Amino acid sequence: MSMFKQFNNENVTLVKANGERHEDIEASVQSDMIFIDDTSLPIEEGDTIIRKLPNGLVEKYEVLDRGFHEKFSSMPAHYQVKVKKLTGSKPSSNDKTVYNLGDNSRVNINSNDSSINIINMESKHLFAEIKSKVEENIEIEKERQELIRRLNALEKAQNTPSFSEKYAEFMAIAANHTTVLTPYFPALAQLLVS
Repeated sequence: MSMFKQFNNENVTLVKANGERHEDIEASVQSDMIFIDDTSLPIEEGDTIIRKLPNGLVEKYEVLDRGFHEKFSSMPAHYQVKVKKLTGSKPSSNDKTVYNLGDNSRVNINSNDSSINIINMESKHLFAEIKSKVEENIEIEKERQELIRRLNALEKAQNTPSFSEKYAEFMAIAANHTTVLTPYFPALAQLLVS
């Protein structure tokens, strides 16, 4: 059984651009990411993922990046699908121009920003920042302590053969807290190959 399977507590439908449908897909739906174990699915950018809520309402998400991750050590292959919610949000006429100045500066005029930024920082700063976010945002004491314990083990395992194992252990528990930790996943994944 996949280590992510326990977190896939919802069923969604994948609708391809040609209308083809794949239903009853086990998934974990977050605000801007959907985790899916079934790597046989033909998920592509531009597809739509539909989530039916218990109250009968429907949410639709556009696939921005399929986010396929190949099997690595004890972590199974899976999708971390980056999505944009299509339902429930109406664009404001004031949202035409976006200026992001500072690190990774860019300007978007009458367009969507689909860029992904990976900020390179020393690993000690990366781990310190993740610990800070966990301490500030994870309210359940037991979960906060477990995340920090596994993060400390991951940090100590850097540049050792056990790093990939510690990475998989950390990601297994971090999957419950993607709204807080997702921005750090790419930087941590870079440490696997560095």
